[in-house]
Amino acid sequence: MAIKKLSPVALASRDFYLLQADELIAKESSDTLKTIRNAAKLMFKEQAFPTQKDEHWQYTRLAQFVQKSFDSLQTAHVPNIDLHAYMPDFAVVKVVFVDGWFSETLSDDLSVLPAGVSLEPMTDTLSDSAGVAHVFNNEETILQEPMATMNSMLMTDGYYLQVSQNKAVETPLLVLHLQTQSGHMSALRNKVVVGENAEVTLLERYVSLVDDDSACTNVVTEIDVAKNALVKQVILQQQFHDAYYFNNQFITQAENSNFQTLFASSGSWIARHQNHLKMDGEHIENSQNSACVAKGKQTVDSRSFTEHNQEWGVSRQLHKYVLDDQSIGVFDGMIRVDRKAQKTDGQMDNKNLVLSHQAKMNTKPQLEIYADDVACSHGSATGQIDEKQVFYLQARGISRTDAVQMITKAFLLEPVEDIASNEIRQWITKEMTTALNATHIAQAHLG
Repeated sequence: MAIKKLSPVALASRDFYLLQADELIAKESSDTLKTIRNAAKLMFKEQAFPTQKDEHWQYTRLAQFVQKSFDSLQTAHVPNIDLHAYMPDFAVVKVVFVDGWFSETLSDDLSVLPAGVSLEPMTDTLSDSAGVAHVFNNEETILQEPMATMNSMLMTDGYYLQVSQNKAVETPLLVLHLQTQSGHMSALRNKVVVGENAEVTLLERYVSLVDDDSACTNVVTEIDVAKNALVKQVILQQQFHDAYYFNNQFITQAENSNFQTLFASSGSWIARHQNHLKMDGEHIENSQNSACVAKGKQTVDSRSFTEHNQEWGVSRQLHKYVLDDQSIGVFDGMIRVDRKAQKTDGQMDNKNLVLSHQAKMNTKPQLEIYADDVACSHGSATGQIDEKQVFYLQARGISRTDAVQMITKAFLLEPVEDIASNEIRQWITKEMTTALNATHIAQAHLG
């Protein structure tokens, strides 16, 4: 593989991260992990950062990211902070990471989890060869993603969640990620294994604690959903405006399983979230939704690659964006139907509302179908608020400002309505409504 030609700035940035990798490799006690980090380092050295010439990065530009130098080796300082403001008003098991490192001090006592359910920091999992083998068994796929390659090279901590067969975790697990240091990169590697007939609800929230936090969160999460299992996931991304967020999820489903995920985003200079989902059994169901708000010059990028590999699979996707100011939205979705995947039902929809003439939306829903007995569709629409809808509400005594807010809120929150839990749905509704209120809804241009 030829080494990509880089600008002087990109070359200096690449070498900065390669030096960090060298330091981690030198300290690594596991020969297997050394091999994994070295393989990722070689790939990163050759390919470095994606540019606009790379099809999947054409609209998510990393020029400013490359000009910064994020240190993944900084030591985390556990803040003396009341986490109440970041907690929902319903019962959860709290797991806290500070600058990418597990905080036992701020987390709940994980030993009280039900029998058959365990969650431990990834540093503990990787302390023995068996743990390494469980976590790093999909590197060939992971290294195809540039930011995931950087994660494999620089990852420091994360969590390993296991739910044994026939276990239902009634209390949601909340993983709270706190960024406290400017110039820091949190490189998190997570693994979730849910056994047959098991059930779990996983909530993740990403926040920053300092206003000038130009930090980076780079996450790779692998989720294995066994036969007849149910996994419900909500990811709430609320880092400060100057932060960067990259998250690659690799999900594998077995027969009769159900996976439901929502990505709700309102923070970061660049937020890029991607699901790589394989449906490797019959009668699988899943939903992958997004509710995204962007303002200023933010870029929010939500994408999915869904593989229907067996018969009778059902997948649903609804991705909605509200864009203000000069923000950029990106959606890229692919549903691929294998020739063996007859009776597939795959639906993907992307709807976008722009509140200013400067906001831009780039969307690419795609179908790749090799079976002949399927029901698949995809669509996308982008526009401004309909003046007729505003007039209708004003005619009933509602002010123009309130009318525009009502229409915008109802538009954005449609994917949130798919959340089965009333408590979780109300929590996400409240947080995304707050994000909407920070935009210039009242001055929105009408279509």
